[in-house]
Amino acid sequence: MSTTTEPDLADGRFWTSAAVPGGRLPQDLVATLHREYRLLTRNRTNLLLAVVPSAVYLLLFATSLSRLVGTVEYAGRRTTYSEFSLPAILLSTMLAAATTAGASLFQERLGQMDLELWSYRLRRSSYVLGKLLAGTILVLAQSLAATAVALTVFTFSWPATHWIALLCAIVLASVAFNGLYLLLATRFEDFQRFTVTINVLAPVLLFASPSFYPVQQMSPVLRVLTWADPVTYGIRCLRDAALLGFSGAWPWMLLLAATGLLTCSLIGRSLLSRARHL
Repeated sequence: MSTTTEPDLADGRFWTSAAVPGGRLPQDLVATLHREYRLLTRNRTNLLLAVVPSAVYLLLFATSLSRLVGTVEYAGRRTTYSEFSLPAILLSTMLAAATTAGASLFQERLGQMDLELWSYRLRRSSYVLGKLLAGTILVLAQSLAATAVALTVFTFSWPATHWIALLCAIVLASVAFNGLYLLLATRFEDFQRFTVTINVLAPVLLFASPSFYPVQQMSPVLRVLTWADPVTYGIRCLRDAALLGFSGAWPWMLLLAATGLLTCSLIGRSLLSRARHL
């Protein structure tokens, strides 16, 4: 059985922890993932608020507009409005789920629950990784659920490679937007400001991007603002993956991957910095 050394959570000293045999996940990481899963899913109200709005968009808004609009020109080709709007539905689901993950982290900081956590023999790396993985899995699961619902409502004629590209884009976008919301949760101290910001931010970002309408149809001012809207790049990645495949989506995939790595690094540094000052 191998051993690893980690900094002590209280005063920076090193203590020895036994690694789990057989190459399995460390026990403290498994425990952290279980705790985060319970924390994110025990509040049924938050989960419903994350799922129901997307279902409403999908069943009412998108279906109605698909009959009204018919087809849309995108990337020099004509596509049905249902195919054009699916990425916006997926992004709305991601933003709602990321809001749940961000609010959970902020409430934990506000209630100083992390102080209790650091009183146990919990490695910092396991805590940070567990929190990031749990939030990302929640965002990814709800995005895949929205995709499954879309398949029952609409008919898509994409080749298999485009579906694979879309799944890869969903994973990268889930990591990136979960990271952005968790990072936002580490930067606020006031409860009211955080609550207002996190609940207003998602619809503003979604509808200020070329989500349910082509960018050519947007006003000049909004067209300029889309460049500063992170949702624009998530939608472009999902839309290009679905309609063009890897050949059209790879630049946006690289951008989302870089965003995910950067935000995860910043979140880890912020959480570790707070742990050292508790």
